Amino acid sequence: MTNVLDLIAYKNGEYKPLGEIGPSILDFGFIHCDATYDVMPVYNGKAFCYERHLQRFKNSVERYGLTIPDVDPLEIIKELAKRNPINNAFVWFLAWRGYPPSGNPRDLENCPVNFAMYIKPSYPIGASPIINIALDETTNRVSDEYYGQEYKNMAWIELTMSQRNRPAGADTTVLVDVDGHVTEGPGFNVGIVIDGNVYTADKNVLKGITMSVVEDIVELTRCPITKKDFLEADEVFITSSSGGITATQRSGPVTKMLIEQYEKKKEHGTLL
Repeated sequence: MTNVLDLIAYKNGEYKPLGEIGPSILDFGFIHCDATYDVMPVYNGKAFCYERHLQRFKNSVERYGLTIPDVDPLEIIKELAKRNPINNAFVWFLAWRGYPPSGNPRDLENCPVNFAMYIKPSYPIGASPIINIALDETTNRVSDEYYGQEYKNMAWIELTMSQRNRPAGADTTVLVDVDGHVTEGPGFNVGIVIDGNVYTADKNVLKGITMSVVEDIVELTRCPITKKDFLEADEVFITSSSGGITATQRSGPVTKMLIEQYEKKKEHGTLL
């Protein structure tokens, strides 16, 4: 089995082993979290929702005042797929601020911006196809008012803290915001089903691409989700680039239908 660090990646116009693309420990992308990224799944050699992922990445780059070079990401993805033949994979897009010759943390104007892409094997969310999730009522998801959770960023600290503190028997957690509304978990959006209707949180969450695919399949209402809504819902499912639409211990027929429809849509990705 190939060591993931030996896979060939792309950075600033060059193809090199993934283990060599950085960042430096001096980079502001590392020490100040001045960076963004996106992750796109590849199913059976086809990039899924390529345009949606690319547009979200560009939106995040603009939001954080970063820049990306005038290159064709799809051509880079095709080259990465050729050099790393992986049928089911993740493609990562990354942009992060480096460091200026002065080393001054406020000298942003003279910081280079790094752009990289890589492909690696995909991995499941949990050990089984059905995920056991728990509501974390003590860890607050960062508010949109800080920098906008609709933009991808590396600031996962509250998500990581919640994952570390998950109760025994739970695979992962779902966080609440400062108003006590249910938001999302570490790397996934949450959907609930009440009387056949599908709901997901409308703020303080990343606007996930996979949840947008749910919206292609059924009518989806984005609104505040109370803890009572979550705990008494008929079904709960999660969505992510890594797991697609994933059942939880509280899923049922609506989730099953969504998973079946998602599987069909996977066949219509962009051929690499």
